[in-house]
Amino acid sequence: MSQTVHQRAFCIFSLGCLTIPIVLAGCVPAQYGPAVAYYAEKTAVTNPDARHTATSPFYRFNAAILSDLDDAIACPDAQTQSKLATSVLQSANELSRTATANEIKRMPDQACQKLASIANVSADRLKLANHFALIARAALESDLQEVNQVSPSELRSKLVNIRKRLAVLPDDKNRLTRQLLYAWAAPMTALGIAREESHLADKCIAKAEKKFDRIALWRPKRLDEASLIGKYAPIIGVEWPAQRTYDANLDRIGGVRLIGTNQIDKVSIDPADPTVYTYLTNAKIQGQKFKQLNYVWWLDERPEMVKDDPASGHIDGSMLRITLDANDRPLFVESSLNCGCAHEVFVSNHIESAAQKAFGGAVKGKRFAVEKNLTGKHDVVVINTFDLESQADRTLVLLSAGYHEVCQVSFNSSKWSDALAIAEETTYQLADYDSLDALPVGGGIASMFGSDGLVHHAGRPEGYMLVPSGILSAGQPRKRGTQRIRWDDHLHDDPHLLENTLRIPKLD
Repeated sequence: MSQTVHQRAFCIFSLGCLTIPIVLAGCVPAQYGPAVAYYAEKTAVTNPDARHTATSPFYRFNAAILSDLDDAIACPDAQTQSKLATSVLQSANELSRTATANEIKRMPDQACQKLASIANVSADRLKLANHFALIARAALESDLQEVNQVSPSELRSKLVNIRKRLAVLPDDKNRLTRQLLYAWAAPMTALGIAREESHLADKCIAKAEKKFDRIALWRPKRLDEASLIGKYAPIIGVEWPAQRTYDANLDRIGGVRLIGTNQIDKVSIDPADPTVYTYLTNAKIQGQKFKQLNYVWWLDERPEMVKDDPASGHIDGSMLRITLDANDRPLFVESSLNCGCAHEVFVSNHIESAAQKAFGGAVKGKRFAVEKNLTGKHDVVVINTFDLESQADRTLVLLSAGYHEVCQVSFNSSKWSDALAIAEETTYQLADYDSLDALPVGGGIASMFGSDGLVHHAGRPEGYMLVPSGILSAGQPRKRGTQRIRWDDHLHDDPHLLENTLRIPKLD
């Protein structure tokens, strides 16, 4: 029965089939799949990093799967394209099942009851999720049969249709409207951005040469060499001044807590439970996939560092992403604040040396050979290089106090830490980043992020200042998959980010 319903209403490959929008502004959809998406949207629990496509409620796309979809569309070989399309649909279907199950867990009881009446099952959240998974798997099986039956041109056309009807990311929604409404202030905003960019080179040098005399350290609780996430889990050092104009707890890493009802009154950070949240991604470089290890930590506030500081506000945090080579050795390290600001790259010495030979040195105005001048977009910035010593013990990152920006990275932490005064030292635990979508609150669970990807009640004054540029809530921390960098010019989780923004020599 589920498969029949899918074939009538949702099949994206049957010729002549009409597709049904999965989220309707008016009435509740009669079929269960679209109804789940409708209530997730209506109750603001939609995962913004798992994007819907209007062609079917049973496929969701993140940056990685979307990149694979683009590869399938561009593939000239029919047999290879069919295999890529199959893999894309399987991944998109799995993401749909996972994301939808998480959304059902966060839905209010009333929405679950309405869904139960449509599905003719009890309002138990597990049963509702299992019912969706059952229909989704049947839809996938039907569509995979179609992949093998349609002509190459029909298959490409249908993949293009999926791509065209993909929901936009939250930052892109109404971007043009924001720009038009505040066009009168756009010149002033552009001037401010240009002034900030004019000091960028000096800021990079200052970070690379910053002296850290006294720091506080957070070390991973367990030295897990069996997993790459554990092996490269960083020692995090935060500059620790003798005097501050703010509470020292604002420089302490902590676990994320929700306070209030299921609507969430407040997100807070508990420094008594230091936690670093992790996830895995892949970079696509020169036609190959390279593993990426992502580490995210949170602090309770970005304090006011100067009078009327536009970047100050509730909830702050930073992240580190390590891209590994085929032998699981670091090639690139990226860091940024959790809003996407202050994105920067550190490059291994052997990559920079190879770039020097391949490209004949750095381009004019750049410090490193791997840096690239981009057309029409802000360049991605390299802060420094790093050595990979044969006896490297742990990854060490050093952050500035108050600003919480990563300034320096080393893969020989013992050499560096011996030269620094340690003010205090503690351990942190590793946790799955997805746990941030299932935090206890008010007798239920909720996400620290809104359905727009933003952290609840953590706005910044700079967000208002940069509205004319089209940027949504600039400086406000947000969820992975929705973060943009360099004034919104690049998507942080784009698998091609490094390849498109750096001059990378041929990798072995």
